[in-house]
Amino acid sequence: MIHSRRLILFAKRPRLGCVKTRLVPPLTPEQALSLYRAFLIDQLALLRLLANDYTVEVSVDDAWEPDAQFVSELDGLTITEQGGGDLGRRLTRAFRRSRESGSGSTVVIGVDSPTLPAQWLRQAFEVLAAGAAAVISPAEDGGYVLLGLNDPIPALFRDVPWGSSRVFEITRRRAAETGLDLAQLEPWYDVDDIVGLDRLRTELADPKAAQRANATARYLQSLQLP
Repeated sequence: MIHSRRLILFAKRPRLGCVKTRLVPPLTPEQALSLYRAFLIDQLALLRLLANDYTVEVSVDDAWEPDAQFVSELDGLTITEQGGGDLGRRLTRAFRRSRESGSGSTVVIGVDSPTLPAQWLRQAFEVLAAGAAAVISPAEDGGYVLLGLNDPIPALFRDVPWGSSRVFEITRRRAAETGLDLAQLEPWYDVDDIVGLDRLRTELADPKAAQRANATARYLQSLQLP
C-alpha cells in the first residue's frame, strides 16, 4: 500500500565488531552483536505494526543479504541502501529519495532506541501534517532519536559533529539559521553505553514495556547481567 507519509528505519548491517562497540566491555563483541540484532528485530516489528498507516522502509549502510533470522522479519518491507558519505549526506539522500518517490512527510528513526513508543512516531506525523516544516525528538545524550521533514532541507545537516553530544544543539542552530520551524517532541534515549543499557534493563523489567521490545527483553534476560 502506498501512503503519502513515509517511515524510514536507518540501520547498520549486523556485523561482529561493528555495532554497539561502546558496550564492549562489559559485553563481549558477540554479545554486543546479538543485542544489536535484538534491537533491529524489535524496530522491524514496529515498522510492520505501522505499515498500514505509512509507507515503511529499512535503509541500511551497505548491501545486505539478510540471514535466516531476518527473512521473516523483513517480509514485506522495502530495503534501500543509504549510500556513501557521513550521516548528514545519507539522511539528505534519504529525504530526497522519499520526496522524489511521491511521499510527503517523512520520519526517520534509528535502531538504538528499541523502546521508542509508536506514539512518538504518530505524533511526529501529526505535527508535520499541522504545518511544521520539521519535527525532532532529542536523545538524552545530545543527539536525536527521530527526525521528520516535509521537504528535504540539506542545510539542516551541514557541519554537524555526528556522534557527539552536540548533534541536537547544532541541528537546532542550523534550523534557526535557515528560519526553519523545528517542532520539538519530548526526549527519549539511545542505548549506546552502559548507562543506557542499565536504563533499558530497568525499563524492560516492566512486562508492558517488554511487549514493545520483546526480542531485546528476552536477550537481556538470557545474559543474566549483574
